[in-house]
Amino acid sequence: METGTNTEEQAPGKGRDSHRVLLIADEVFSGSDLAKELEGHLDVEKDEVEVLVISPALAHTTIDQELGNVDPVLPETGERMVEVVDELNRAGFSARGQVGDLDPMMAIGDGLAQFDAEEIVVVANDDENAEPGEEGLWERIEGEFHQPLTMIKVAPVPESEVPEIVSSQHAPARDKTDEEIVRETRNVPPFSRRDLLGILFGVIGTIALGWIAVLAASDDPRGSLSAASAAILLIAIGAFLINVAHVVGLVFFESVRYKGIWEKFMARMSIIVTSFGLVIALALLLLDEI
Repeated sequence: METGTNTEEQAPGKGRDSHRVLLIADEVFSGSDLAKELEGHLDVEKDEVEVLVISPALAHTTIDQELGNVDPVLPETGERMVEVVDELNRAGFSARGQVGDLDPMMAIGDGLAQFDAEEIVVVANDDENAEPGEEGLWERIEGEFHQPLTMIKVAPVPESEVPEIVSSQHAPARDKTDEEIVRETRNVPPFSRRDLLGILFGVIGTIALGWIAVLAASDDPRGSLSAASAAILLIAIGAFLINVAHVVGLVFFESVRYKGIWEKFMARMSIIVTSFGLVIALALLLLDEI
């Protein structure tokens, strides 16, 4: 998710000759602290660094994060983004910013799609103060992108409005693997075993339910549907509609590499709903023949 909140007019870019940094700001921080962090591995001056700040709209509860309910946090997210951009500009960087997706990893992907960054920096809360969307963040993003990656964790300081850096992690730039090259040439995204099982079970189970419904209807000598046959037909139709939604959802989740609660829910529900439908349909078919 992105909003129209943007500060591009505050600090125009200096051109492609500058070192371009994509900064994912989950929390505010000191611009001088970031300068010190970058000075250790950059051969350019601060005024030659162009920064695109993306502030993820992190929800404060797990349920809001999973449901994408970010409306309550959009105002504070926008304020955080503006504060970070102003802080970086005061520190000598050329910075602009925008509000981004509630998932920091998705925010990185969105940023790279519009900003040809040479380096990625993520500023997140420390483990004790982490928001739900920040849990396990380093494990999720390490090795996911090809640019050099730095994750800085900050913690609040008593009697100070600006958190301080408590730790940092680094991952070097890397080349594309053979698997990534193959993945880019595919017309469909790769599926996990759970998703593939859910899709196959849903498709095969729906076909089986359709066959049971046809069998139940054809066995009725009166030429009209009995209550059991009608129930089987409704179960087959319901399973078909549910599984179509699940398959479309799973394909979409894999295409955006989402691995949250809804991906697990859809994969499992496809199996559970189809299994219950098959058991009930077979039971009704047998009872109808007695």
